[in-house]
Amino acid sequence: MTFRAAAQALDASLARTHPLTQFGFDALVAGAARPRPGAPAFVDRHGDSTDDVSYADLYQRVGAFLARLRGFDFARGEKILICCPPGAQAFVALTAAVAAGLDPVLAPLPLPMRRAAVANAARAQRVCALFAPARFCGVDFEEPLLSIAAETPSVRLIGALSGTLDGAGDFSPAMLEAPLSPRARLADDWSADERALVGALDDVGAIDFSSQGALLAGALDLVRLTRDAGDAPILSLAAPSSLGALIAGPLAALLAGAPLHYLSPFTAERFLETLDALGPTRLVIPAVVLPDLARAGLLTNGALVSVCALYPGAATAPGIDAADACPIVELRLDGGAVILRDAGASHAPAHAEPAHAALDY
Repeated sequence: MTFRAAAQALDASLARTHPLTQFGFDALVAGAARPRPGAPAFVDRHGDSTDDVSYADLYQRVGAFLARLRGFDFARGEKILICCPPGAQAFVALTAAVAAGLDPVLAPLPLPMRRAAVANAARAQRVCALFAPARFCGVDFEEPLLSIAAETPSVRLIGALSGTLDGAGDFSPAMLEAPLSPRARLADDWSADERALVGALDDVGAIDFSSQGALLAGALDLVRLTRDAGDAPILSLAAPSSLGALIAGPLAALLAGAPLHYLSPFTAERFLETLDALGPTRLVIPAVVLPDLARAGLLTNGALVSVCALYPGAATAPGIDAADACPIVELRLDGGAVILRDAGASHAPAHAEPAHAALDY
């Protein structure tokens, strides 16, 4: 083994045993908010509106969400299902859930092509609560959410992450940020107690589970592989409905102290306008988009300082020859283990996860 390969292998092993991997996501949010409360954590572009979420806002939302969850009669270890829109609110729900001792399962929005898989997962996991936007980017999810809840006897709460839905709890940003909204204090240290698992619905309807520690270790490894990007912002075209998108988006952004931008709905014109506005950017994409980026010259024109490509299962990596101009990191998960591979390195390290067709929005 060369010195370079040996050093990188040691660096990766240190990341997997880093003290931060002992933290829960709630402690990560609390720790990130302390030194830079007013700095942007998430910038969500949803249609014609923009939701700027500072670190202090993120802390407030998670604490308020946690306080509301504790008002329901949920037992530790019960599962909740979060149908994730691209943006901060899905991560808020996830972090509050693990802080409450619940086991969250991430899922894509219940669009027609995925509705059956989401409904089957809810029944199979006997989820106690279902969270999703009631309306997002002009699409109304009231009918599928009520239908899924009606077909899942274990569901005792429907929570609307945005919009309003009759009979649903209001977990929208406006409610969570209200001055009178009670807020639970987030843990800011770690313990040796077993932390909640996080699951995600995959492309074939199965659920991958991983520990918070493994996901944080994967995010630390990704930050290490892309550290030459400095404080460049992160733009994710993958909603955090998969473990890979969670690692490369919210977790990596919080660990790197970089603002995370989401863009929905996706159009080529809005994407290019966003890149122009952000300057040199770290991009998170489903791997199938890589050839399009190459053909558009975006891997070599300086617009991107790194790309994290999310792979579903054992999908084959496309041959892209741009690693010298723009580092490309391949990411997938295998049995809950994060696999990252520096596409420009001959020694091929280890780490990855699915790209759940995240360009619907």
